[in-house]
Amino acid sequence: MSELRRILRPNSIALIGGLWARNVYSQLIKSDFKGEIWPINPKQKSMGKHKCYPNLKTIPGIPDVAFIAVNRLETIKTVKRLSNMNAGGAICFASGFLESKTSDTNTSGKKLQHELVKASGPMPIIGPNCYGILNYLDNICLWPDQHGGKQQESGVAIIAQSSNIAINLTMQKRSVPIAYVITIGNQAKTGLSKIIKELLNDSRVTAIGLYIEGFDDINDFQQTVGIARSRKIPIVAIKTGKTSLSRTSAVTHTASISGSSTVSSAFFERLGIIEVNDLSNFLETLKIFHFVGDLESNEIASVSCSGGEASLIADLSKGTKINYRDFKKISKKKLSKALGPIVTISNPFDYHTFIWGDTEKMTEVFSVVLEDQFDLVVFILDVPRVDHCDNSSFQCAINAITNASRRTGQKAAVIASLPEAMPEELANVFIDGGVLPLCGMETGITAIQNSVMLGELYRSNRSDHTVFIDPNKKKSAESFQILRESDAKLALSEAGVSIPRFILAENSSELIRLVRSNDLKYPLVLKGQGKAHKTDAGLVILNISESTELTRMSKKMLSKTKSILVEEMVMDNVFELCIAVIRDTTGMFLLSIRPGGTLTELFEERVNLLLPVDRNEILTALKTLKIAKLLFGFRNTTAPNIDKLVSSIQSIAEFTLNNADTILELEVNPLIVGQEDSIAVDVLLINSMRN
Repeated sequence: MSELRRILRPNSIALIGGLWARNVYSQLIKSDFKGEIWPINPKQKSMGKHKCYPNLKTIPGIPDVAFIAVNRLETIKTVKRLSNMNAGGAICFASGFLESKTSDTNTSGKKLQHELVKASGPMPIIGPNCYGILNYLDNICLWPDQHGGKQQESGVAIIAQSSNIAINLTMQKRSVPIAYVITIGNQAKTGLSKIIKELLNDSRVTAIGLYIEGFDDINDFQQTVGIARSRKIPIVAIKTGKTSLSRTSAVTHTASISGSSTVSSAFFERLGIIEVNDLSNFLETLKIFHFVGDLESNEIASVSCSGGEASLIADLSKGTKINYRDFKKISKKKLSKALGPIVTISNPFDYHTFIWGDTEKMTEVFSVVLEDQFDLVVFILDVPRVDHCDNSSFQCAINAITNASRRTGQKAAVIASLPEAMPEELANVFIDGGVLPLCGMETGITAIQNSVMLGELYRSNRSDHTVFIDPNKKKSAESFQILRESDAKLALSEAGVSIPRFILAENSSELIRLVRSNDLKYPLVLKGQGKAHKTDAGLVILNISESTELTRMSKKMLSKTKSILVEEMVMDNVFELCIAVIRDTTGMFLLSIRPGGTLTELFEERVNLLLPVDRNEILTALKTLKIAKLLFGFRNTTAPNIDKLVSSIQSIAEFTLNNADTILELEVNPLIVGQEDSIAVDVLLINSMRN
């Protein structure tokens, strides 16, 4: 038996505490828990129909799980007692641990959380600062509050760091079958990875939803998600905390784009986790994953009795992967025969209302659409509210859709343009008929798009491997050094990145002599050394055309800096890019590609990838930029050498990984992309001071 099996599916439960323990007791009784319940409270004789015990020593057995609802200091003592008696595990309700801030170091949350983990020994604990577990499959509610779920035979599992959000999610009326709700609080000992692994062992779990603020063990997490992917158990996630920067003391321009959300989003994409931004999309995506799973293609049909609805769903689908392909000839012929010459047969399909009320005729038309072998057929239907409207005239559409679904066995969904037009009672009617109900056109389209993306993911051979440096081993952001540009360029050159020819000098006469002896070709560029942002400091002079000007400008610059870099100006310039890498606080490396040089402010866009990357990933990323038309040749414009560009970016990525222990940030801006080559013109490399 796994270490979490006894917590999630216990036969015996100890409830320790007063009011909150009594609340858990009420939920267990309400859910008709069949196992043993041992309330522990020295001040009470009973809890409901169950006898209260004064302490753990007096209970008649060893609990599979204990819900601890006492203060944080008593929680630590109780956890130690449970561990010593070989209990299965504990849920720690108390707050005031790592999430709290206090100036008293003796009772600091960080210190107390360390003591809690130490006290637990080999015993697993959930929390602290969490509400517990709802197991709707086995009807076990270790939960100190109301909740809105009910028993299920199978369904989706939700793991949340926010207990309040978890409560809210149980109150959904979207007919999402929820199998588990597990709150993890501070993840002091048992984090996402261990819980996901346990859920993957339950064949009744069809998909997993994560509402998270942070990861536990990055390496373990990516391995666990890989197992879920291999078993085709999809994962949906909302990652909070998007406003904070992951590294606040970064020196390069890259820092402004490297918030924790940027890295986590790239991490999710690499692992094949579908990320959403709000709870409605979270639930609708989990719902489609439960009932439909992944879509094998992006060929979708939309069916409605209104041209307005057909136009709206087409507009909302713009920019998605959804393909409203045309009907096959045989289908068009059958539909025209059934509907007459007035109705235009196109997709999205407006069948008008000529056949409304004729359930058999509507079933026939809907069956023809379903038999056209779309991967999903979406019927748009908004049913009148029942409190002061008569919706009986819409029963024909409800019956026709479910009849056609049963007749053809094809995937069908009903989507209401407004969420409230798909009440839970109606949604359950469609579910019973084998039809997926979606609440709201916009969220429904997002859910379908996510299902299409999931299918593409399963069909791809992409790697889910990510390189990272253990955050506990790396130095703080203050412990860094900025390499001289000349040294940074030479390092990149050895890694296969092209750089301009250059010399270094500390006085004007030496500079002129070195320019001549090395046969540097005019025009030349002068750069001062030792500054991160040389242009802002007036330490860059471009387009120097002859030696007199070079002498004059070098003397002027040497008054500001100790040494000068002189390099040949790159004339083969079709486009300029900024290629940057930053090490996040998680230890992962984020590669950012965006317009560089003077184009940075004109095109505020970028694409982000986690290392390692291969050539195909880089090429695909470049094509997603709005400037892709210029990169790949637009009308009569000159096209750069894309093969050299991809090679340069890959070399920068490989250089980073080969020096992963030391590199904090690397920025090439610009990387001048030409017809012949891509050349790193300006390089800023920041290394950790750790040896």
